[in-house]
Amino acid sequence: MAKRPAGKRDPITARTVIEGLFSHLGIADKIDQHRVWLIWKDCVGPQIAAQASPLRIRDDILEVRVSHPVWMQQLQLLKPRLIERLNAELGDTPIRDMFFRRGHPTVQETGTVEKINLPELSPSEKDAIAQAVSTIPDDETRKALQHLLTRQQQLDKARRDSS
Repeated sequence: MAKRPAGKRDPITARTVIEGLFSHLGIADKIDQHRVWLIWKDCVGPQIAAQASPLRIRDDILEVRVSHPVWMQQLQLLKPRLIERLNAELGDTPIRDMFFRRGHPTVQETGTVEKINLPELSPSEKDAIAQAVSTIPDDETRKALQHLLTRQQQLDKARRDSS
């Protein structure tokens, strides 16, 4: 096998850079937990998925929107089994509990996005994000990740302010 010339490194994938950044920011576990939206239908089955959908995750508690009180009662009885199935798929980032809320479940394929007025970030918050992404060599990737992190920081700030 030919040796690589001195000074040449293995290429770094975008996934590696993003996972490293998320880990550095301390949000890797939150990102992993949010895979629940991707695995929901497979874990709970199509019948339950038609009547209930994940709404949000806070403090390792999954909030689920359920179509009818009868379904809420049924899901309350199935909760230990559902949590077990979800956690088997999520692995190291388990869901601790589930909370059911009455409402119309969203369908992933045609879900609507609600417009939220987000607060402005302080110059120091903006600088911290810019510094976190500054090592990414690709301009387009760096800008996209900076936008993503800015939006996440704004959402976190809005949640803290509303509490």
